[in-house]
Amino acid sequence: MRLIAFVICLIMMTVPLSGCLGGNDIETSEGNDIILEDTDDWPTYYVLTAGDLPACPGQNNDNLGRLYYVESDTNFQACMSTGWQVVQIGGTNANVLVNQAPIVETNYWLLDDDLVTDTTQNGEPDHMLMGMQWNAKDIDGTIAQIGIDYDGDLTIDIILPGNSGMHSTSDYTIGSQSETAPGLFAVPLYQGLTVHKSQTPTTCIVGITRTISVIAIDDGGATGVSSQTMSAIAPRMDNPIGSAQMFNAFQVAESDYLQSFLTTADLDWIMGQGGSTCPEPPSFTFTPATTFTTGTSDLIGTLTLDSGTATDLQGHSFCAINEFSVFLKHSDNSRDEVYCQEQTPLRPSFTSSGTPTNTWTISENGHDYCNDGALDCTNMGAWFTIAEDDEGYYCWDAATQSNYYSFCEY
Repeated sequence: MRLIAFVICLIMMTVPLSGCLGGNDIETSEGNDIILEDTDDWPTYYVLTAGDLPACPGQNNDNLGRLYYVESDTNFQACMSTGWQVVQIGGTNANVLVNQAPIVETNYWLLDDDLVTDTTQNGEPDHMLMGMQWNAKDIDGTIAQIGIDYDGDLTIDIILPGNSGMHSTSDYTIGSQSETAPGLFAVPLYQGLTVHKSQTPTTCIVGITRTISVIAIDDGGATGVSSQTMSAIAPRMDNPIGSAQMFNAFQVAESDYLQSFLTTADLDWIMGQGGSTCPEPPSFTFTPATTFTTGTSDLIGTLTLDSGTATDLQGHSFCAINEFSVFLKHSDNSRDEVYCQEQTPLRPSFTSSGTPTNTWTISENGHDYCNDGALDCTNMGAWFTIAEDDEGYYCWDAATQSNYYSFCEY
């Protein structure tokens, strides 16, 4: 307000000079004299806080129409017939309109986690394909620019061919068959991602999403945005956000694809590494015996918990705690599954030890599973669940020392 008052005063100071300069009054283009109002009737008002504002509209409406600057709130308030009103210029809550932003609408019409393409032709997918409809209108002007923002920086990355439409002007290929998919949009597979990290009393989980925005900028510079979020891992038409957004450390450890969407810092956090407060997933070693006899009491192997926590280790739901199944692979590629629920003599012997339990020893118990003849045991896998993760089985491969599911599948 002080600036406004200064400008008005400056104008008034130049009025007396008008006679010296030309001797004529200030006139409009039609030749009518302009009569300037006395600036004494235009005082500026200033208060420290909104609590210092006078009564509004006041006795005899003497404050009606006055404009105050409120320092603590850094805003102007006007005295209206209904009371003090914050003056808001622009934005969705504006009460003083300058330029209205474009209205933008977007919808997906094709989403699928198999819709990926290799634009660099290096054998690895690098872009996700999607079908999208959009429509933008500007009620007080025209749209000057419109496009897609895929990395979340609120700048246009892909120019759209018009203010409304459903298709791109590009062709892309899908999968290894190089099937042509015209009219889709391609966004970088690993850009514009948001990793949502949460820690509960029992575990840590992550979700991974991407947000696609259509941005329309009108001829006055106002911007309208419509954004939609989808799963970065498995977007679907019936549910763009995906069917699951609770990936724990066990699921991340088992999926190279999931890991490809996470940074090193994200992986360290979910795996309980460095300064992370997340529980560390367990790591095991499965050590097979090296020699066998034709007897029925040979040591088969030992499963050892190396790090992390693993409680209530068991196989099928009707096995006892600390009992599980073992897969045995022979040199002729045949395999046997040693079931923990088998009756003697087929049932192996399980011995657990450690406080808390960290070692499980498996031995023959009246049946010859391994010998140095036809039943040589070239590799083994322990098949089990643990209480820390009740979403699936683990098959710890003795050869690779990893949770390798396919070893336990026929």
